[in-house]
Amino acid sequence: MNQRVFSFGASTAQGYRDDEKGGFIVRLGEKLAEHSLGHIENLGVGGHTSDQMAARAAEVASDADPSDIAIVSLGINDVARSPDRSPDKRVPLNRHRENVERLLDALRARCCVLYFTQYPVDYAKHGLDPTVVTQYVEAGHAVARALGIRVVDIHNMINEVLYQRYIHEDGMHFNAAGHDFIAEQLWPPLTEMMGINSTSG
Repeated sequence: MNQRVFSFGASTAQGYRDDEKGGFIVRLGEKLAEHSLGHIENLGVGGHTSDQMAARAAEVASDADPSDIAIVSLGINDVARSPDRSPDKRVPLNRHRENVERLLDALRARCCVLYFTQYPVDYAKHGLDPTVVTQYVEAGHAVARALGIRVVDIHNMINEVLYQRYIHEDGMHFNAAGHDFIAEQLWPPLTEMMGINSTSG
């Protein structure tokens, strides 16, 4: 089997701040290769908003085969902050919701999709309102569910102990251990979507 699994999204999808292996997608790729199940491609672009993701989704989808699996991770680049060095790039919640539907629709029309929610960050350090961030997280979650897409709710898995263990010192991204955690949560549904028992380590 040589199934293609690719990440799509922003910095987390790109593997940013995993200085050990290059992100959850690379870690999943190692497990796929170990069991001769397939290969990965990293299509994450750090800093991208949902506007940019929605704009490139059709092109990415056009290269996909029905057997491919897209793992989508949005990030929180859409969310306004105070102070805000890039206010023009922020995406209002309603448009965010429309973008998520647009990009997920484009991908699911061509391949299988696995979606995971954004993880908590240091809201105070980055001038973010946690209530507003949660609205964006829940919006994406709801859109994915409504489209019948499998969701792994990383956001609600992270308690204070795990947050302290996995957050990078920049307060915005997960560290290497955090990416390993994400990969471990994605492995069972990923292999289930591939029609394979996930009991292998």
